[in-house]
Amino acid sequence: MNLPEATKVHFPRRNQGLSAVVIASLLGLASGAVAQPPAMTEEPEGAIEGSDEVSGDAPATFSEDGADGADDSSDDASDEVVDSEPALPFDAGSAHPHPPNAPEPEPEPASEEPAPETPEVPDRHRFVFGSYGRVVAASNLDGGLGRSTNIASYGPRIDEDVYAEIELRREDQLAPGVWSRVVATLALSGPLFHLDGDFDEQLAVRNLFAEVDGALAKGLSLWAGSRMVRGDDVYLLNWWPLDNLNIVGGGGAYRFRDLLSFRFHVGIGRPNDPFYLQTRDVVARRGFEPERISILDRPRVVSALRSTITPIQSETFGMKIVLYAEVHTLGSGERMLENGTVQQLPRDGGYLVGAQLGLWNDRRAEPGPTGPHTERSFVNLFARYARGLAAYNTFDAPFRAGSGVESDGASESLVALSANYERAFFGIQAGAYYRHFRDANTNAFGGGVINEGAINLRPQFFFGDFAGVSLDASYQALALSTLDERTGEAVRGGVTKLGIIPFVSLGGRGTYARPRLRLIYAMTRRDEGARALYPDADPRSQQTIEHFAGIGAEWWFDSTSYSQ
Repeated sequence: MNLPEATKVHFPRRNQGLSAVVIASLLGLASGAVAQPPAMTEEPEGAIEGSDEVSGDAPATFSEDGADGADDSSDDASDEVVDSEPALPFDAGSAHPHPPNAPEPEPEPASEEPAPETPEVPDRHRFVFGSYGRVVAASNLDGGLGRSTNIASYGPRIDEDVYAEIELRREDQLAPGVWSRVVATLALSGPLFHLDGDFDEQLAVRNLFAEVDGALAKGLSLWAGSRMVRGDDVYLLNWWPLDNLNIVGGGGAYRFRDLLSFRFHVGIGRPNDPFYLQTRDVVARRGFEPERISILDRPRVVSALRSTITPIQSETFGMKIVLYAEVHTLGSGERMLENGTVQQLPRDGGYLVGAQLGLWNDRRAEPGPTGPHTERSFVNLFARYARGLAAYNTFDAPFRAGSGVESDGASESLVALSANYERAFFGIQAGAYYRHFRDANTNAFGGGVINEGAINLRPQFFFGDFAGVSLDASYQALALSTLDERTGEAVRGGVTKLGIIPFVSLGGRGTYARPRLRLIYAMTRRDEGARALYPDADPRSQQTIEHFAGIGAEWWFDSTSYSQ
């Protein structure tokens, strides 16, 4: 594990005199002379202490004096926070670190035998910090905050909100070819405390699992816990079109060289929705407080299998074919309606099948200030079909209002595209999808058919290695078979967005190089149908044009949730 070159270590207050002696002696020994110790006198409150070196296997932590959480009044044996150098009995920066008038030490004769080389020890244990995040402060240029104007399920991300993930993981080599890791990922979303003054950010545990690789067989990994299971994404739409599960359970993967791999997962999810869970308070047998019992409790069980075939793979070009399937099952149960009657809920289930074709080309470019640079180009095509319960997101329920008892008849079909091209100081990203969804609820005013889609293009131009500008253009449309209660006509609308994003890329050139600091401007134009999607009291029902102007940052590194 790499340690920082200079990290301060603070000694207890009550041993200040001894600390100075130890430091002076160590510095003197390092130069071939020993400093004379000072008088052992008690120093006043707030005396300076510390060192510029760290010994041991882990870095010491510290905070600046007066920072949040620091206790200035502490005078016990705990470490004191300081920000100055120790008071030594000599000038630590002089050429001869020993007291004046001391005789010059005679230099020791140089050893004729070379020192034996220390064998390099592999890093078998490491602690890793990873993160994904984006923070945006934006205005609508009309006195309000900037906000997303999407109407499609997976709209363009140019006017996205605040979101971040903080990941900590421990990785260990248990034996040759056997590795383990424990992953914990905490996510938070806005509004942030610095914006609204409320100390109540929304938090969620996105990963909490343990995994072992190579313990039972070479190429076989197993995991158990709670995690996000994801494949390739459509970055511009902030969406994973094929496999995007959030489950508590277990699974694994098997790799056969570089040609074939399998991933399998089984887990459960039980959203807090009357379709899955219903509770009520009853009179307790003892005490005065009511007792809460579960009338309905049926989690959804999801099983998934993904196989990846890589028939072509070289240093510069590759192709992969992905086959994917899910099976969703839900047990029977009963729930109580508002009138007091009991409703029987039959077993439910569904399935999902999908495929992906991916092509990529890597071209090594001239190294820049950040080191070697590879221009990455790729295209991914996705197709997916789902039936029954699998047509609904694992956090969703077919019937929120209780108008039905099963998801039979629901279906979803979609196709999607994700592409990227880089060459010299130019790059372009693309994302698109079309989705056809048929709800199990065929009520003309609450269910029916949804047809939607979006297309987004983002060309990027670099000025040198760190600065650049992106242009963003997108269109999204939504058409429902449900009827507008005010007009009696089918609901449909479209939204066009145009934007410009000047940026500073701290990771150098590349459309996916991060971190990035950026200015964002986007103009949204709604057609009449899109305005009609909002309630009459919502100002957006009258706004054809809406602006989004802000400043933000985005980063990702060392995260198990996102492909490298």
